[in-house]
Amino acid sequence: MTSGAGGSHTGGTTGAGGSNPTGAGGSNPTGAGGSNPGSGGAGGAFTGANPPGYYSSTTDWNVSSVDWHGCVWTGKDSTVTGSTTTVMPQDFTAATKEGGPYEVSGTVYNDYNAVAMLGFNLNEAATGNSQQCKYNAAAATQAGPPAATVPSSATGIAVNWTAKVAPPTSFRIQIQGTDGATNANHRWCATITDASGPSFVPFTSFYTQCWNVGTTMSTGTQYAGDAIDAVVFLVPGTVAKLAPYDFTIVGFAPGTSAKDAPGGAVACGTTMGTLGSTTASMAASYQRAAVTGKDCKKYIVQNNNWGNPTGSTQLINYTGTGFTVQSSSGSGSGAPASFPSTYVGANGDVAGGTYNTWSDTGLPKQISSMTSAMTSFGYSGGTGGKNFNVTYDVWFAKSPPTAGSYNDAISGFIMVWLYKPANNQPIGTKVRTATIGGHTFDVWAGPRNTTSTGTDGSGRPVISYVANPAVTSLSFDLKNFIDDAVTAKDSANGISQTFSNTWYLTDVFAGFEIWTGSDAAGLTSTGFDIAVK
Repeated sequence: MTSGAGGSHTGGTTGAGGSNPTGAGGSNPTGAGGSNPGSGGAGGAFTGANPPGYYSSTTDWNVSSVDWHGCVWTGKDSTVTGSTTTVMPQDFTAATKEGGPYEVSGTVYNDYNAVAMLGFNLNEAATGNSQQCKYNAAAATQAGPPAATVPSSATGIAVNWTAKVAPPTSFRIQIQGTDGATNANHRWCATITDASGPSFVPFTSFYTQCWNVGTTMSTGTQYAGDAIDAVVFLVPGTVAKLAPYDFTIVGFAPGTSAKDAPGGAVACGTTMGTLGSTTASMAASYQRAAVTGKDCKKYIVQNNNWGNPTGSTQLINYTGTGFTVQSSSGSGSGAPASFPSTYVGANGDVAGGTYNTWSDTGLPKQISSMTSAMTSFGYSGGTGGKNFNVTYDVWFAKSPPTAGSYNDAISGFIMVWLYKPANNQPIGTKVRTATIGGHTFDVWAGPRNTTSTGTDGSGRPVISYVANPAVTSLSFDLKNFIDDAVTAKDSANGISQTFSNTWYLTDVFAGFEIWTGSDAAGLTSTGFDIAVK
């Protein structure tokens, strides 16, 4: 499911007329925020070289390619009825260090038109007034400072950033002209698809309606080198619930790759957040977040309350690739009610690339060319009858698919169960036992009779390896299980095709299939990692 789709936002202006940023994510609300325009407002002269809340890319970030400078400001939606969007701090006039890092946090109202923004003017002269960069909501629709110089050699913007709390929507960057607050044709946005910086966003990725990129709807006009005077980072709203966020911009610069982003490396595997809601909705049930693992690679955490998404609820808290089920109300019968999990791959709608990890994990990769797939996963908790499993779900395709063009294992899948509940079992029947990696597994085989978008027909093989006895964690080479499935070619119970070395590994999930939601309260994934070589 996607979230944060929609039109555009205008917001906060700063110094020398202001920058008039506009967020990308709703349907044209006007943002409120920013700093004093032009005269700088009350406050009088200051003694320092620059006013509080001012930055210089050359002085503060050691950027040699360009001299971008001006006020740093915040903004939010102002025309969304009932909006409670918050951005803290409102300005950076109390900052103890010029040049940042610049951290903002808060929540975005549960509406696709809502937005929270952090903006930087690019060519704003210091006026001599200490209040020049102070927040002033009234400046939201004024013209910005003069356009900035963008080196002809630059092909995009490199940004170093991190998130303590990842928004359950998209994280976007926007560039805009001096009249961007009032002219939707002079503001262009793009989705930052990384889980943290450094990131590089090519100018060719900026569109006036970036939330429609990758859809059949109009993406508006692609950026074509127009003059710009501000760079804005923003979080759009989602109808599912208030969208919490906490992100930091370390620095940014024009360049040709992520290597041009200023600032040091950021910590990996520490991003936190919440997915889902205690109020049932389709959007909340399918919320996802891009995170980094301790290996600094990109992973996706998903709520995936798929059994009855509009009639049941599920809420999970995550840190890095691990998560805890806070509550779950679903009830499954033959099939589980939900599958909260962490994955690598391109499962379902990739939201413009935000939820696709292929570039970080080397997938899809043909089985015959794989040498190893070292991975680890563990769990704790769960209550009652423990009517859930603890499992890997591993997807394969006969040929490399297009990201987002399928929503299930295309040609077949393998499962590795660490724990099996008493009252539920894998697809098919038990056909044999196998000893792999020093553990004994009951091997089940059966057909995937249902089909879905982009998949082969019914009869796709499902081979499940169930640890006997159960274990609370595993660190192993997944390639050993894949090789076993290829060699054994289990064909029981109507399987119409068997695993082959020519197939491609596309996705790997690790999580919990839950049949009784109340049993999953407190169920915790201690983390998941994988390295496919």
